[in-house]
Parts: sequence; C-alpha cells; structure tokens
Amino acid sequence: MISPRSKVGPRRDHLRLTFAYRSFSKTLALPRPLAAALLLVLPFIAAIYLAATCYFLFHDELLASLTRHQVELQYAYEERIATLRHELEKATEQARIDEADFTDQVRALGARQDLVESRTALIASLAARMKDPRGPAPDQSAPAPASAETPLPDHAPADGKPHPEDLDLELRKSSSAAFMSPVEAQTSLPLPEQIHLLVDRYDRVDREHLAILGQLQMPANLEADHIRTTLASAGLSADRLKPPIVRQSGGATGGPFVALPILSDGSSFALAAGRLESAIDSVERLRRVLSSVPLELPLSGEIAITSPFGPRIDPFLGRPALHTGVDLLGTYGAPVHATAAGIVVSAGYDGGYGNMVEVDHGNGLATRYAHLSSIEVAPGQKVSYGTVLGRIGETGRATGPHLHYEVRIDGQPVDPERFFKAGTALIADAGARP
Repeated sequence: MISPRSKVGPRRDHLRLTFAYRSFSKTLALPRPLAAALLLVLPFIAAIYLAATCYFLFHDELLASLTRHQVELQYAYEERIATLRHELEKATEQARIDEADFTDQVRALGARQDLVESRTALIASLAARMKDPRGPAPDQSAPAPASAETPLPDHAPADGKPHPEDLDLELRKSSSAAFMSPVEAQTSLPLPEQIHLLVDRYDRVDREHLAILGQLQMPANLEADHIRTTLASAGLSADRLKPPIVRQSGGATGGPFVALPILSDGSSFALAAGRLESAIDSVERLRRVLSSVPLELPLSGEIAITSPFGPRIDPFLGRPALHTGVDLLGTYGAPVHATAAGIVVSAGYDGGYGNMVEVDHGNGLATRYAHLSSIEVAPGQKVSYGTVLGRIGETGRATGPHLHYEVRIDGQPVDPERFFKAGTALIADAGARP
C-alpha cells in the first residue's frame, strides 16, 4: 500500500510503502525523487515483461507465420519465373514454327510455279495439237487438185470458234503475271503479304487455265462432230473406220508408259485437261481417218461429169448397163491425182478400163482411175492425196479423152459424187480436211 504521507510522522519528502500479509506488515519510506523514478520505470518494465511473456507464448506461431509467408513469397517468385520461362519457350517455339511455315510457303510457291509452268506447257502442246495440220504436199510434177489449189487455213474455224493460236497467246499473257517475284509485285508490302499476292496470282492463273481448256475443247468437239457428219454424208461410219498407222520420224523411241503427274492428281485442271486430251485424241484419230477417205477431186480445176454413176445406156452396145463410176471431162494428157492417201495395188492395162490405177485406202475403201494415156506409179507404191497417178487418155472402152473414176467400199462400187459433195462441205466449213 502506497501512502503519500505517514500517519505517524509529519515528514512529507518521503513516500511510504507498506507491505502487509496476514499478521506481517512492512513499511518502506522512499524519497520522492526515487519514488517518481520508480513510477516512471515500472510501466516500461511491465511492458517489457508483457512483451517477453507474449514472445515466449506466441514464439512458435510467429515463427511459423514468418516461415509460411517466406515460403509463399518464394513459391510466388518461382511460379513467376516458371511462367516467364514458359512464355519465352512458347515465343521461341512460335518463332521456330513461323520460320518453318515461311520456309514451307516459299517451298510451296516454288512448287506452285513449277506446276503453273508445267500446266502452261501442257496447254500450249494441246493448243498446238488443235491446230489443223495440212496433209502431205501434192506431187510437184503437176498442179494440185482443185480443192488443194485453195490452201486450207491452219486455224480457220467457223464463226464463233476460238482460234487455238489466239488461246495460246492469251495463255502466255495470263501466265506471265504469275512468274513475278514478291519483290516485283509490291516491294512496299511486308513479305507475308507479298506471298499472299503471289498466291492470289497463281489462283487467278489456275482459273484462266481452266477457262482456256474449256475454250479449246469446244472447237475440238465441233470439229469431231463435223467430221463424223461428213463421213456419214459419204455413207461411212466414223466408228467403223480405223486410222492409218503413222510411224513417227526422228529415230527409234520407246520405254514404259508413265502417266503425267499433272494429269493424274485428281484436280480440276487434271479432269479438264483429261477431257480436252480425249477430245483432241478423237479429233486426231478422225483426221487420220479422213486422210485416207477419198474426198478430194482427181482433176484440177472445175470438174464436169459427162456420165454419172448408176444405170445408163451403154455407149457401145446401146443397152441398159450399170455405170460403176463417174466420167469426168478433161484434156488429153492432163494429170490425174490421187484423191486420198493409200497404196497402189494395181497399175496397168485392165480390159475395158484401159490403162487403170487402183489405190487401196484401207478400211475397205479403194479408188480406180481408168482410160489413162500413161501411168506414173507402180504397184506397192505409197501415195498421198494429190500424187500424180497418170495422165488423162482414151484407152479401153472410151469414146474420147476423159477420166473414169470409181470409189469402192468392200469391193462394191458406190457413187463418187457423194464423196465429192462431202469433201466440198468439209472444206467450206473451216477446212477440217487434214
């Protein structure tokens, strides 16, 4: 118990502290300065004691909390580092993928350009095959037949048909843009955009290629149809006739057949090119067939038929008879030309025919040229249309100089005039005669 003044003494400069416990009591007198000092120090001591007590009481919890916080910070840092490392690896991998993708794009562009060049060359070759080739040149020893005096146009299609050489020029123009490099295209654009532009150009060229293939197929189909119609008008079936075997010049060739990749990849171009090639094959086959069909005229200039094919009164006996050919008026000694390609099977004097030449054109077709004054070919000789076979005469059963001309199918005589008309119609319709 602290008392500011003593109950037993008057002194006021001391503080008295009395400690009592049961019957025991003890009084201490403290000077005021000392008492003030104690009053000031005691709170600090109490605070230190309290802090020490709290420290000892909560030491483990505080330590665990600090450790836990430190671990959390460490985990957070490690997670952040791992995230940054992953992002760096991802960015590196993306850069590697972008580089590989760019390389693939450049490689694909190179392959695309090779493909465009191959397709351009193929279309050019198909267009060249579509050009109407001329037949072998007539024999230079005499003028060509009347139908050969007017040259057949190389690409003289009927109105509305595209010209193969014009398509070839269009092909070269449309394809040239595809071969520009990205730098030539747009140097101000980023490289990926330049590649995009080049791909677009290739796509446009692909579309133009398809359009040209379609334009080429149209005249091929028209020509094939016209040749079939012409043969039908002459009484022949195009499917029945076989083209003559043509041996290519330039030496021996051979080897296994390997399909052209650009025609077997299943693309739209391959399908269109395949259809066009099939159409051109059909046209070429019909052209070769046509080369051995006697559609030309055996004499130069305008012809005059003095006696047609069929029943007539025989000029020597005055009785009805079958005229197996046509009699064509001509000047004595004028050249007589083969009307189609073939092989001479006979050349000599043959009874009422007089001097006669017979040419086998294959497919059961044959022609005869009779009453000749002279013969200028020999048996076994190959001839082309326009080859001079002999000269007009009046040998055999003839009343004057003229040419007796026959066309036979499987040995049976047929009217030559229908062949003349078919040949004239063929020439009039764009010169489809090879």
